[in-house]
Amino acid sequence: MNRAPHLSDDSVPTALHIGPAAHRVCDALGDLMAFWGFPRSHGRIWALLYLHDRPLHAGEIAESLELSSGQVSMSLRDLEHWSVVHPQRQPGQRRTWYHPEINLFRMIATVFAQRELQQVRTMAQTLQVALRELKSQPHSPAIAFRLKRMESLVAMTELGRSLIERLIAGKLLPPAVQAALDQDLTG
Repeated sequence: MNRAPHLSDDSVPTALHIGPAAHRVCDALGDLMAFWGFPRSHGRIWALLYLHDRPLHAGEIAESLELSSGQVSMSLRDLEHWSVVHPQRQPGQRRTWYHPEINLFRMIATVFAQRELQQVRTMAQTLQVALRELKSQPHSPAIAFRLKRMESLVAMTELGRSLIERLIAGKLLPPAVQAALDQDLTG
């Protein structure tokens, strides 16, 4: 996990101006996250944190991106769950500061482990139940056809599960690609 600098409430500027170029990047990453099925605010918040040289608190994020405090709070909770942002609390302070995960592979692996892998496992379980049901029916050409197709789906699902597990473990990609992905996104 990244280490963020120590901050006190006194060190916070009263207004955070990020400029049009940074807004453009935040919006573009928000659009990309929305395309992948995540809330747009997730990408925008991560990009804002990534483009800053210090952690930000929820109020700064809300003001900078013109989001409601509720939306920022819910999004930060989701992003923490995905380990895409990390909270930083200082003793004696009420505010929580957030800094981004900057290791691309770590972010991808976490999302794949918690989202895609779970979906594939659910699919595999559903297919196994359906296969058992189908095998208990009287044999016919239609049943035989469906059984063959479902068995193909089971095989594809197993392959998908195996690929995702290997990706998460860092054993799927060629070593040079894995090493490049496992680097922090720093300038």
